Amino acid sequence: MNAGVQQSVHGREHTVRDLFSRQYGLEYYQREYTWERRHVVELVNDLTSAFLRDWHPGHDRQQYATYRPYFLGPFVCHSAGIKKNLVDGQQRFTTLHLLLIHLEKLLSEQGDADSAHMVGAMVRRYAGGVHHYTIDVDERRACLEALRSGEEFDTSGQTVSVQNLWLRAQDISEAIPEELVDDCLATFSDWLADRVFLVEITAADRDLGWEIFERMNDRGAGLTSLDLLKSFILSHASQEQAALNAAWRDTVAKLSSHGRQVPSEFFEALLIAKYAAIDGSDVTEISRAFHEWVRANPERMGLRLQGKDYSDFVLEVVSPAATQFSSLLDAARIRTQGLEEIFYNASNGIDSQYLLIMAAARSNDTESNFREKARLLAAYMDLLFILRTVNNDTAVQPLHFREEAYRLLPAVRQTSSLDELRELLGHEASDLSYSFEAVQKFSLHNNRRQVRYLLARLTAFVEVGCGRSDEVDRYLGLRTDPSGEEAVPWEIEHIWANKYSLHVQSGIANEQEFQQARNRLGALLLLEKPDNASFGADRYMDKLPHYHRQNFLAASLHPNTYSRTPAFRKFRKNHGLEEHFSAFADNFDKEAIESRSALYRKLCELIWSPQRIGFSKAVVATPSRERQLPQRKKTHYGVQVSDLIQVGLVQEGAKIRGGSKRSGYPHDATLISGGRVRIESSGEEFGSLSGAGKAVLGGTSCPGWDFWHVEDSGGNLIPLKSIRQKAIAQGLLDQG
Repeated sequence: MNAGVQQSVHGREHTVRDLFSRQYGLEYYQREYTWERRHVVELVNDLTSAFLRDWHPGHDRQQYATYRPYFLGPFVCHSAGIKKNLVDGQQRFTTLHLLLIHLEKLLSEQGDADSAHMVGAMVRRYAGGVHHYTIDVDERRACLEALRSGEEFDTSGQTVSVQNLWLRAQDISEAIPEELVDDCLATFSDWLADRVFLVEITAADRDLGWEIFERMNDRGAGLTSLDLLKSFILSHASQEQAALNAAWRDTVAKLSSHGRQVPSEFFEALLIAKYAAIDGSDVTEISRAFHEWVRANPERMGLRLQGKDYSDFVLEVVSPAATQFSSLLDAARIRTQGLEEIFYNASNGIDSQYLLIMAAARSNDTESNFREKARLLAAYMDLLFILRTVNNDTAVQPLHFREEAYRLLPAVRQTSSLDELRELLGHEASDLSYSFEAVQKFSLHNNRRQVRYLLARLTAFVEVGCGRSDEVDRYLGLRTDPSGEEAVPWEIEHIWANKYSLHVQSGIANEQEFQQARNRLGALLLLEKPDNASFGADRYMDKLPHYHRQNFLAASLHPNTYSRTPAFRKFRKNHGLEEHFSAFADNFDKEAIESRSALYRKLCELIWSPQRIGFSKAVVATPSRERQLPQRKKTHYGVQVSDLIQVGLVQEGAKIRGGSKRSGYPHDATLISGGRVRIESSGEEFGSLSGAGKAVLGGTSCPGWDFWHVEDSGGNLIPLKSIRQKAIAQGLLDQG
């Protein structure tokens, strides 16, 4: 820039639609995409929650324009020819780009071509005879193309940034709430495009952009909630301030070794776990500005007197709790003996486990007592996760487990010993409405991560029982190799090759029935990626010798495993599994799948047995126990099928049919208890209409309320959406 030209900085508000109608490049210092799963899930949760708080199933689609706007913060860029280079904000931009790609794909699968085209215009643009992605980086193109087409993408040999791009895209797929996919995906896309805003800070050139970036990130940072809390506490501790300051700094330094934001996350978790109101009414206030909450509620924390109360809070509450919290983060990062469930929950994004553990922990707990409390509570959350998973419950996202943590917090706080905690969790486990019976019908559909996790736990249990090492972290791709890079997760192996013609003689009626049987849990294994790829589309008899050289769960298909491996024989005897394991030397047919499904159910019942975990056997609850667990209202959006059953517009046991006039209605199901859907052809049950629809269609998106129909008295098929609209119009549903 000429010396005489005045440099300037401009700021302007833009919608996502405005911003993603352009093309962006990245500076060399901004090239890597580094967001982790928790960052992506948090952004998706924030956006979807903000939309769903205003959306109502009775709204016309155009009403999205009246919903409250959402601000995603500022970003910095400068012009570079026809592009703009992102200087600051590319993590959010890249994540939004991945979200838009996923929405375009879902809308296309739902047959909403117009909405898919609208979103696709924000994903990429056509100019100069070439399609250009909105964030135009050559190394990303192949990955983004695979995401748009729904194809697999081999990340081996790719840069760390591209590998992370692929992984975070899978996280977005799993973080999208079922409510959106079920009913209002197009409306959410409209809202995201026109009611989500960012502020663009435009610099005249790259140097000025870099200068702004530095100042925004490194200089002149304002006081944080953590700084203000420290000031309040130490100003009221009239004595020994130097020692208290040193203790505070040591605590913050210890926590900061896990990440810059961890100290603030610790204080938020500590205050919610130990001091928040039992009805959760002030959780939002604590999360927004915990220092203000403390100033307004010192007596809730025992801060009644100047001096000693405040000193004791730092030395006897904060310091020991920070040490305990730090040990939990270590166990979440590296699988630790005795605390494995903390690692498992972290791999599934269940960070709310820390709230329950901090609520149960006491500053005078011995290390062994604290570890056992942590193990028990983490094991309960893991049990809940796996039961919801195999029963196709939609509540398997971090948000739902945070709700469960809030519900349990009051009772966990009141436990004063390990025995009381075991008793409480024994009651909770006995009250769970699901069982592992569902494993025998459970299948792979749009739940690959959860199925891989389940197979990893089953595989590791058998391996360890036979004297081999526990490799769960390697199966899940969460063990780093010597180069510092994360390992590639092991892959799900279908025992049946994807060739219907090979199974016509097995009594399989059609392609749909073949795919349903092939995807049953009992027809799946977990293998290392190179081994899985080498088998390809081999027939079962050709693959069987390879299985014999794999983990014991795979090797158990081969008869030689039963005659030549004493460790495997001992394992089966110790756990009463002699009748459950069987070899299949000649063929693997539908009966074999049933047999393996029953085996997997038995293994689940062993691994997640409440007694084996260490919960006390439940007894009849006393009135006082019931009062300890107030039933907090769960997040509930719109109308559910159970609501229609409750007001009598749909009957439990009603037959429903899936399809449309154009495609026919080839899919039959039944509405069962709780508004769940049982697929007639497979017997598998689902907690949502869209989940059941996706399973029968074999896709990743289904507008369940439009897809499923019920027959009226005249024999006409009526969409469930129409019945829901009737209930709303007649005021039959309480829509607070």
